[in-house]
Amino acid sequence: MNKLLLFIVSITALAAGLFFATQNNAPDLSDLSGFVFPNPETLSAVDLVNHNSEPLTETDFKDQWTFVYVGYTFCPDACPMTLTTLNQLTGILEEKGKLQASTLLVSVDPERDTPEHMKNYVTYFNEGFMAASGAPEAISHFADQVSASYSVPEDKSDPNYLVDHSSAIILINPDAAVHAIFTPPQDATVIAGDFERLVAHYKSR
Repeated sequence: MNKLLLFIVSITALAAGLFFATQNNAPDLSDLSGFVFPNPETLSAVDLVNHNSEPLTETDFKDQWTFVYVGYTFCPDACPMTLTTLNQLTGILEEKGKLQASTLLVSVDPERDTPEHMKNYVTYFNEGFMAASGAPEAISHFADQVSASYSVPEDKSDPNYLVDHSSAIILINPDAAVHAIFTPPQDATVIAGDFERLVAHYKSR
C-alpha cells in the first residue's frame, strides 16, 4: 500500500513538474502590440464568396494562420495603407522562412466589390492575397465574429459613397478561431515579431 501511494505521489509530482516547465518555456505575451483572446472563439457558419467566385467557409481557415482585414476596395485611405502593411508583413515572414500566413480582405461593400474587381484590387498589393464578400447578412455575421464594425450608408446615389469601418487586423489561428487583433497604428515589423511569439505560444500549449 505504501509503495502504491509513493508511486502515485511520484507520478503526480512528475506531471506537475512537466506542466510548469511547459508554462515557463511558453513565450511571454505581456507586451504584445495586439490583443490576444484568452479563449479563442471558433468561426462558424461562414458563408462568403472569394475573388475566384468560389465559396469561402470556416473550413477554409483551418490548418493555417490567416490575417484578415475587413474593409472595401473603394476605400480611399485606411484599406490601401493596411494592405500595404500586410504586404510588408508577408515579405518579412517570407524572409524568416518558417513562418507562413495567408491574407484575406473581406469586403463589406458587395454592391461594388464584385469577385473580379476584388481580385484585381488585392493582387495589386500581393499576388497571394485573397478577397471575399457575400450577402449583407453573411458579411454582418462574419464581421461580428471577428469583432469588426462597419456602417454602409443607406443612400448610395453617389457612386463614390464611403463606408465607415474599423481598421483592425484580425489573426485567425489554425483551429479557425479568432486568436488576436492588432489595432492601429500597425507596424509590419512589430506584428511579425508578435506573430512569431504567438505561433510559438500556440505550439507550446
